[in-house]
Amino acid sequence: MDEEFKKAKKRAEELRRIIEHHNYQYYVLDKPEISDYEYDQLLRELQNLESIYPELVTPDSPTQRIGAEPAKQFENYKHPFKMYSLANAMNEGEFKDFITRVMKENEGENLFETVYFSCEHKFDGLAIELIYEDGILTYASTRGNGEVGELITNNARTIRSIPLRLLNDYPSFLAVYGEVLMFKDDFIKLNKEREEASEVIFSNPRNAAAGSIRQLDSKITAERNLKFFAYGARSYPGDRILNSIDSHFERLNYLKSIGFPINPHSIRTNHIEEIFAYHKRWEENRDSLPYDIDGVVVKVDSIERQNQLGYDAKTPKWAIAWKFKPARAETILRHVEFSVGRQGTITPTAVFDPIYLAGARISRATLHNFDEIKRLDVRIGDSIIVERSGEVIPKVVEVIKEKRKNATPIEPPGFCPVCHEKVVQYKGEVAYRCVNLNCPALVKGRLIHFVSRNAFNIEGIGEEIINRFYELGFLKKFSDFFTLKNRKEELLKLERFGEKSINNLLESIEKSKKIEFWRFINALGIDYVGEETSRLLAENFKKIEDFFNADVSDFLQIYGIGEVVAESIDSFFKSPSNISLIREMLTLGVEIIYSEKNEKLNSAISGKKIVFTGKAEHFSREKFMDLVRKYGGIPSDSISKKVDILVVGEDPGSKLEKAKELGIKTVSESEFLKMLEKEGK
Repeated sequence: MDEEFKKAKKRAEELRRIIEHHNYQYYVLDKPEISDYEYDQLLRELQNLESIYPELVTPDSPTQRIGAEPAKQFENYKHPFKMYSLANAMNEGEFKDFITRVMKENEGENLFETVYFSCEHKFDGLAIELIYEDGILTYASTRGNGEVGELITNNARTIRSIPLRLLNDYPSFLAVYGEVLMFKDDFIKLNKEREEASEVIFSNPRNAAAGSIRQLDSKITAERNLKFFAYGARSYPGDRILNSIDSHFERLNYLKSIGFPINPHSIRTNHIEEIFAYHKRWEENRDSLPYDIDGVVVKVDSIERQNQLGYDAKTPKWAIAWKFKPARAETILRHVEFSVGRQGTITPTAVFDPIYLAGARISRATLHNFDEIKRLDVRIGDSIIVERSGEVIPKVVEVIKEKRKNATPIEPPGFCPVCHEKVVQYKGEVAYRCVNLNCPALVKGRLIHFVSRNAFNIEGIGEEIINRFYELGFLKKFSDFFTLKNRKEELLKLERFGEKSINNLLESIEKSKKIEFWRFINALGIDYVGEETSRLLAENFKKIEDFFNADVSDFLQIYGIGEVVAESIDSFFKSPSNISLIREMLTLGVEIIYSEKNEKLNSAISGKKIVFTGKAEHFSREKFMDLVRKYGGIPSDSISKKVDILVVGEDPGSKLEKAKELGIKTVSESEFLKMLEKEGK
């Protein structure tokens, strides 16, 4: 037996070396030496040996890529070195500003005579950190907040392009940084499988990759065929290997030599014209790549200079991500669909020949409203340009009129596409509306809004269930939620509804009965009244019954409420049926929590409308809105001429560009917080 074990151990070690060699040939050098069948045979032989002799299994064995037992939750992991994110340049001017800043740090010397830059693809995936101790993959984690991430070691082991054991000469401790990606073909295949299984499809490869790497069951991750590219490494100051390489570009080549795939399209240059050409080349040819990129990353190549330039709070001063313009593609508009919102607004949606754009296959895009259709002069049958930037909703931005042949004008519908009642367009409004309060689209839309997070926040009931209960006659008005407990026996007879899920739903409804005043107002779905107006009303009225005897003038006295909104609120509370519905909910046990009026501080933002864009370092979206309210401002989600200040965080979206076009003041997150510190008394 001992002799057989020795033979098995020797063969297992040999198989691991052979498999590691072929992984390197395939994933790093892109030069496979054997067929997939031959590779699988080697892996199966190793699996067989390890099943006979479990003590032969090692953490770096290729068999461990199959996946471990599901975890209950992800553990936190403190990074040995802070994981910074990159600042963005949205155009050539902002990129030149980066170059100017670097030159200034180098005391105005002729930068391109002495300083080289590395240029790489900016992957549109998920950044992770890999920790190797004595050449073995020990920990893998997500970026998290840069200081602490989530431990995803078992999931990372399933990615075949991540080496489990390093080759050649390596430090005793090595932190490797890179991007987890899902290639476009794998994304399309995965979504097709999910669609066939009636599962929710992913919107783009980045979301698919992020969702796959964060599976509690690593066996699911193993099935997703994720890829990894390394783009950086760090070790402790005393390390002789990594610290002897002063060039970032050469460090990438070193990573390749010890087993990591790196991007084959990176360049090193000291000519700014080459950087511009590199950016232009990949902006124009990004669709030719098997993976998604949304820009290029430019880094000062010298590690010594990087250390001299240093970091700010969130980003390195020696690198920048120069983003591409929003992705565009040409297609043909086939027809226009009309949808109806909870307030009766009819929204046109363009339906066109499918295109692959910014990491997703799309066939629909918003046309916003009929003024936009008129402005574009878009017609059915036209060749159109569709734009999509990151995860922003696709939109039609241009019509190629020289290609127009027999195009049909798009007319506003005369009748609601859902209830077929006549639609109206109020004076001064762009929108066409269905005003039939019994229209299924309006009723279901209001019911969906009623249970949403900033309203009654009823867990376990979403759009699908509400639509089903509506069709069954269980839900027709708000108060029906609070009588569902009387239908428990009927609910238990429904397909896909077990006793546990029904009990959880009824408990959630019962729990929701205690509700803050502003949430109750928001839940009513009053036209033009959103979260912020609901808060204003709750601050200025003591109890819900006070609304019943108020009039337009009372609402107009509240700062931030205009004539149209005031008339809408007045109209809602003048309706006997609406008052009856509110009284019915109170009778059924709804308890409104009235809070003391919070004293607002006078500050530099008092009375100003404030919007935030990007990712925040010091607060969540909810905390941002609370801060704005506390200091007398009015938080908002959308950019318009009425906005006074745009607060810009990391990786800002299209709001920043729109704010610049409108001349809106922009401040950084730290500048915004300093403004609040200067409040008066």
